[in-house]
Amino acid sequence: MNPNPVLSSKPWSPALLCLTTLLCVPVVAPASVLFSDNFNTNSASLWTTNYAPSANSAVQQATFAFDYSTFGIPAAPGSTDTLGLRLRSNIPMVSGAEVTTRPAGVTSGLSLSPTGKNFGSNYMLSFYVWANFNGAANASGLADNANSEGGTHNLLWAVGTSGTVPIAVGNTTLVSGGQMDGIGFATTGDAGIVNDYRIYPKSGTIVPITSTNYVAGGAANTNALYTTLCPSVTAPVEQQALSTAEYALDASNTQAGSTQAGAFGFAWHKVNITKSNNIVTWVVDNTLLATYDASALTLGGNNIALSDSDVNGSTTRHPSLLFAVYDNLTVTDLPGLPKIGVTATNGNVSLSWTNTGSFALEYADSLSTPVAWTNATATLTTNSGTVSATVSITNSAQFFRLKQ
Repeated sequence: MNPNPVLSSKPWSPALLCLTTLLCVPVVAPASVLFSDNFNTNSASLWTTNYAPSANSAVQQATFAFDYSTFGIPAAPGSTDTLGLRLRSNIPMVSGAEVTTRPAGVTSGLSLSPTGKNFGSNYMLSFYVWANFNGAANASGLADNANSEGGTHNLLWAVGTSGTVPIAVGNTTLVSGGQMDGIGFATTGDAGIVNDYRIYPKSGTIVPITSTNYVAGGAANTNALYTTLCPSVTAPVEQQALSTAEYALDASNTQAGSTQAGAFGFAWHKVNITKSNNIVTWVVDNTLLATYDASALTLGGNNIALSDSDVNGSTTRHPSLLFAVYDNLTVTDLPGLPKIGVTATNGNVSLSWTNTGSFALEYADSLSTPVAWTNATATLTTNSGTVSATVSITNSAQFFRLKQ
């Protein structure tokens, strides 16, 4: 028996208790909501907005209670309304007014954090996000290429930040005046750069895609992990009408065609970022994308951030179509583990745990990625709030988990 718990980077649990080389049982207790915002009202007073560079704050925008249905976007999962938070960056403006002529801009962005919050060392940030962009003014439609007219923007989310600094990145580094005092994860709506799924640890230098921190290490958006997660889709038909009405001189409709597989845009995605002490994980639609160990870093705080920024200095000719929308955001704690009892005799393992929720018992023959978990055959009994199960061990190496 190994009496020492081992922390896990798995998105399904804040901790992993390894009791023998044959048995690993993760458990999750009910979480408490530390902060939430459905963005149905103007909740700007709950948030701190930081701009980088500060001189360009006028061309960054956060709109609360934004009705995204005007762009044909359906209600986010779990919502009965179409109100959310819209973020825009590097908006093309002349004399304070938006234009569609692509004036010179500056690589810039903004980040928002709940004002004055400290969520502790263990918490999970969860939200739904929609990335909108404009495509190429040619037959390629929503595919990204040299004619995409400035449609590539960053969506970035961070934990472990102070919440008082502008977290904004360009392509692979911070923008002028930007800071990274936490652990950030970023993507683009249109898969318009090589590193479309990125980790930014404190300092703001991107973790190379060849790193094992990424589940699809060494791969771009064309990797099967990303193309399965984000299949090719089309923009809402309402946006094609908007594009035609506003930009009739384009060679073809900028919202026509389909996205390239692996592009994050034009779909609601649920994002979970979990910070379990020093282990930070990034999960999209229940799929683990990346894990980062921040043990060697001193992070800026215990807050979270949502960021939107441009990948370069060029502005877009289609400002009304380039934005990110957020809905149903929550921050929850990661409660401690209930007590687990284990005995092993005559080829059987008996497990017992506190009945703190509905769990499925699963097993795997290996913890090599991707882990193949299978429902275990066991009879569960409950007595005085304790659940017990006995399972036959048939392999030389076998791992078990409780999944809620």
